[in-house]
Amino acid sequence: MNLLFALRAARGWVDRDDLRRAIVDYRDLSDDAFDRQFSRDKDALRELGIEISTTDWDDIHEPGRSAYGYRITDEDYALPEIDLTPEEAWVLSIAQNFWQGTALGRDAQNALHKLRGLGHDLAPTTEPGVPQGVFATPAFSEALAQVRARRTVTFTYRKPGAAPEQRRVQPYGVHSRADRAYLVGYDLDRADVRNFRLSRIEGGFSRLRGTRDGDYEVPAGFDARSVFPGTGTAAGEGGTTEGEDLTTVTLAIAPGRADPLRREGTAAGTDALGRDLVTLRVWALDGLPARLAVFGPSVEVLAPAHVREAHRAHLGAVRDRLAALGGDSPAPNEQESDRHGR
Repeated sequence: MNLLFALRAARGWVDRDDLRRAIVDYRDLSDDAFDRQFSRDKDALRELGIEISTTDWDDIHEPGRSAYGYRITDEDYALPEIDLTPEEAWVLSIAQNFWQGTALGRDAQNALHKLRGLGHDLAPTTEPGVPQGVFATPAFSEALAQVRARRTVTFTYRKPGAAPEQRRVQPYGVHSRADRAYLVGYDLDRADVRNFRLSRIEGGFSRLRGTRDGDYEVPAGFDARSVFPGTGTAAGEGGTTEGEDLTTVTLAIAPGRADPLRREGTAAGTDALGRDLVTLRVWALDGLPARLAVFGPSVEVLAPAHVREAHRAHLGAVRDRLAALGGDSPAPNEQESDRHGR
């Protein structure tokens, strides 16, 4: 930022020696250290989209000077006109949900307000299948910070039905599936890439003693999705999910209904009643019955049996609650189905 301020404040071209004298952080560095830091700072500004113009002093009629001059013009610095496609606007709405509840939540919300003021359609994202609360948890932003710092961490992890364990992990990435979020990284004790559900990490993260930020490398081209079975070319090549089971659920869906489930799943033909068969690959089953109930009688679970029974039990519980209230109105899942036209 000091380099940015110095170049924006200058009138005309500025050479390296002038910058070194003007910026406090550069003054006490050796020549080699200054060269490295100056190069890193220029690259950092360019990554932010701020171009730095460079010229040889001979180009501006100062013969005899072998150094280069630098400047940031208004054209280099000004933000270009923003013209978002509908898809880009939708992604920005998702991003705002991502930062909601974190230290950057207010800034993200203000940015969307400003874009709306320019006439961009940035409606709140409520698309089925898009996690609305996963990104808002402190655990998610904390895990993301460990990944960005390449910080080897230790934490307490509790798998279902097991005693809590201390884990030592080099974080590679953070990934979400349905309404669950996971830290993906290399488990030092098990010498394998593992996934850890964030809701099962107790007490947050601590830096592993004797390690420093950035002292390990994430494998080139690593994709956190690839270590979940059935999600990429690397599926099954050593990746393990801690305490998670992938379940394939087969649904029968009435024609023209439950479009979100169709988009999420895979078509598998039709049944004898003319309903479309769709398979879903599901990690977290505990919220699935309530999610399917929104579509009412348009959706029936065919397999596996324990998911079918859980779905039926959920619908029965809804009917019982309505009966206890003494009402004869349709079940709420049927009302939802009619209102959404599914």
